[in-house]
Amino acid sequence: MKATTTTTKSKPYKWINQEIAKLDPYKDYVEIWRLSTEYAGNNEFIQNLVYATTFSNFIPTPWGSEAVWRDDGGKVIYGSTERQYQTQMNNSIWWYYGPHDARAKKSADHINKIHEYYENKYPGHFSHINDFLYVMCFSAATTHRLKERMGLKGFTEKQKTAAHIFWREMSALFVVYQDKPVSLKEHFPKDFDGIIKICESMEENEMVPTEKGHLITEALFDQFAYRFFPPGLRAVGRALPNALSLPAMLKANGIKPLHPVLCTILLWVLGCVLWFLETIMPDHQIAYQEYLSNMTAEEQAKRRKERKDLDDKFPAYFSEFHKDAPGCPFTGGGKKMN
Repeated sequence: MKATTTTTKSKPYKWINQEIAKLDPYKDYVEIWRLSTEYAGNNEFIQNLVYATTFSNFIPTPWGSEAVWRDDGGKVIYGSTERQYQTQMNNSIWWYYGPHDARAKKSADHINKIHEYYENKYPGHFSHINDFLYVMCFSAATTHRLKERMGLKGFTEKQKTAAHIFWREMSALFVVYQDKPVSLKEHFPKDFDGIIKICESMEENEMVPTEKGHLITEALFDQFAYRFFPPGLRAVGRALPNALSLPAMLKANGIKPLHPVLCTILLWVLGCVLWFLETIMPDHQIAYQEYLSNMTAEEQAKRRKERKDLDDKFPAYFSEFHKDAPGCPFTGGGKKMN
């Protein structure tokens, strides 16, 4: 599908809602999803914060946390920033191009191959339909739910319809590894309310504490703080994803929540910032995927080096604070992932 919103070189000051108002959610669901998500933040700070806040929701099960943490921390320790970048890159490809585009299908196939590789190493860990459905539904609803938690208006009915159809179609691209192929699309909820119900049901009933889930979440929060905040302010960096995280996730992963007053203040401040950006500031002219695609070879090389430098230093930083935690690979010296 062609990205029609990028054909105009200069757009009006506030143009995104105007474009959405023109579209039919049953036909233009890809365009509506792109407009609702891909223009929200063309910088690494926002993208990394989203990653730190969301990925920890997908691993509060014994099989989910083991497949990610493995024996030594895996890429959340030894390739933490590169892992974040690759995750956001894949998400951006899906959100920008949509589920029927060859680029999105190629990206999803790559994810399926990774899952297949680790399914062979951890048999049965990628056979849980509810896990896959939760990732799809959480992705469809997370922007809406976050806005409501900040006291802002969530998705409009048109955006809800588009989000539901978009992720129903995306669900057809992923493989659940059971004795026979399982179609996620057949199990996908019938509407956006069903998406919310699946999210709430999983969060209330299926998230369980594990040592590895705790360490993964610690690593996600630490990676964000280490990357963007100087020593002395990294507690502030950890507080941001903590405040945005669901209480059920924090409880399941053994993360101490912020004091309720501090959490309320941070959510209010973040809500004010988001309201200011959406209401007062001009809408972004280009999408995040365009921002990535427009980088020169030199800029891309510089970013890769920055990520590698961060990843080389992060394990020592993490071990300094978590070497005595149960299950931490640094407790007994650890080993570096191949």
